[in-house]
Amino acid sequence: MTGTREYPDDPWLVRIGGDAEPRLRLFCLHHAGASASLFRSWAEALPAGVELTAIQLPGREFRLGDPLLTDMKEIASSIADAVSPLLDRPYAVFGNSMGILIGYNVVTELRARGFPLPRLMIASGRNAPQFKWVDRGMEKLPDAEFIDAVREYNGTPEALLRDPDLQELWLPRLRADLTITAQYEYVDRAPLACPIVVLSAENDHLVSAEGLDGWRDQTTEETRFFRFPGDHFFLQVHHERVLGVVNAELGHLLEKTGGHNEHGARRPTDSAHAD
Repeated sequence: MTGTREYPDDPWLVRIGGDAEPRLRLFCLHHAGASASLFRSWAEALPAGVELTAIQLPGREFRLGDPLLTDMKEIASSIADAVSPLLDRPYAVFGNSMGILIGYNVVTELRARGFPLPRLMIASGRNAPQFKWVDRGMEKLPDAEFIDAVREYNGTPEALLRDPDLQELWLPRLRADLTITAQYEYVDRAPLACPIVVLSAENDHLVSAEGLDGWRDQTTEETRFFRFPGDHFFLQVHHERVLGVVNAELGHLLEKTGGHNEHGARRPTDSAHAD
């Protein structure tokens, strides 16, 4: 992927771009089966002053040899460990599909540890976490049926689906990622005190009006909704339009902040908000 890894001691983080002294950090989490390189084209398009750091799950790209993970608690805790030293600046979280489910759990873990909340969460292509994933069970299908089900999502190149050598790489990874969402058990928590922007597509059968509206229950702040043409993979198809919304939201944040988070990066304390 383009850019350099600025955090060589932490494989979870990939700094793709941004100023040496950013005013705002944006943490991005990819959808199931993808990798941090999903965001490699974003850095140059983001507003000045924004540092983009993508989260790299194990079992892909430079982490190809790392064991795949399927337990949300382990994943969220590990990412919280990785990002907590970077919370000396205001930050935002973007997650696409599985990515925002993980992102939500990372944020609640950070809150439980006493760290500042993000200034904004952007939830793309996913119902609120209290709603079960509609295609759970798919991850257990035999290979041929699993591939057919993936094909129906209309987001994976046919060459990738047909090549046996490539299947050995992506099939276990996608199964593991879908297992994360299928086995996820939601725990009712106090809503977050940060705005949530919800992005969705008109023809995405993996979300519902009720499920998207459920994000309102996850925050005490404003919830805003944006709809795009297309299906579950609208992020790739309408890349520029999605980035336009993201940039506008980040621009608003930059107008409100001079840089450093007024709370600073705090260590856990007895007075930390408990979920």
